[in-house]
Parts: sequence; structure tokens; C-alpha cells
Amino acid sequence: MRVVVSAVLIFWLALCGDAFGGSCCSSGETRPEKSSSGPHCSFDGDRPDEATPASGYSTFRGIGLASRPEDVQRIGQSLGYEVDRSLFVGDDAVAAISLYKDWRFIGRADFDRRGRMLRLALKEKYFCGETIFVRRFAEALFERYGVTPLKVDDDVCFQDVTCFKGVSKHGEQFLILRIGVEAELYVRP
Repeated sequence: MRVVVSAVLIFWLALCGDAFGGSCCSSGETRPEKSSSGPHCSFDGDRPDEATPASGYSTFRGIGLASRPEDVQRIGQSLGYEVDRSLFVGDDAVAAISLYKDWRFIGRADFDRRGRMLRLALKEKYFCGETIFVRRFAEALFERYGVTPLKVDDDVCFQDVTCFKGVSKHGEQFLILRIGVEAELYVRP
């Protein structure tokens, strides 16, 4: 009996392909990218109002480090997300915009008091149209945005944490973390 169970387990792992290469990420709401070789994730939509490369930053389905709070709110709503604004205490300036889909956290943009974005955090559900492995997602995202990978110290990523770190062609700091089963992209200037 143990031999049969072991054989089935080995067969199942072989079918997974990258069983030890990283965890999966999934979502059913976004349109897949039109590439047969990479993961089926949408890094840019077919939106005519997306930020241009002249902004000096990468955009992720229309949202980038050059986006202002009102831009993030408008684009998030146009993508079908619920939008929640957080204000600075004692001020009417927007501190953060959070995005949700079906009561699940999708992403967050943090701002300074002048409305400049400090950090953008996006869950894999913001991009992924179907189940993919995090390593493939990171490779495709790094290729798409011209990110030069950086070596990550062992004390940053250990045991059940997987991370990919790099610097984009625009000088942005990229970090993809997977803790447990969920991956998140962090981008900052």
C-alpha cells in the first residue's frame, strides 16, 4: 500500500512541473496575457489612459509610482475594485488607497502628505488570470519591466519565505515576497 501511495504522490509531483520551484498564485478576474511561453498574467491592460514611459516609472495595469491618489482611486474603480481611502490624522490628505475584490485585499498605495507615492504593494491577484508558479511570475515580471535581479541575503528569505529582488530600468526597487501561499509585489522609488 505504501508503494502505491508513494508512486501516486511522485506521479502527481511530476505533473506539477515546478513543484519545488515556488508556490502558485491565482485569481479568476483578470484577462490573461497573450503569451504562450510565460505565465498568464496581465502586467499592462489595453487601457488608453495608462501612464506613459515619460513619467519615469513603470505602470502596473495603469497604476505606477507616478500616480496620484485620485489616479489610483479612478483606475482601481475602473478595474472593478472596491477602493478605500485612508487619511492622515488631523488632515484631509490621502495617506493610502487600498484595493479590494470580493472582500479580499488586492493592493495598497501609500502616499506622503503632498500626494507622492512612497510605496506600491500589489497581491498576485492583481495580475494573475490563472494558477501560476511564483518563480515564473517573477521572471516574467522582471523581464517585462527590465528589472536587474539582485542577490537576496539568506537572513531576508528563509524557510517558508520566497523572495525575488531587483532594480528596474527606472531605478525602482522591486521585491516579490511569497510567505506561505500568497505572493505580493512591493515597488518603491
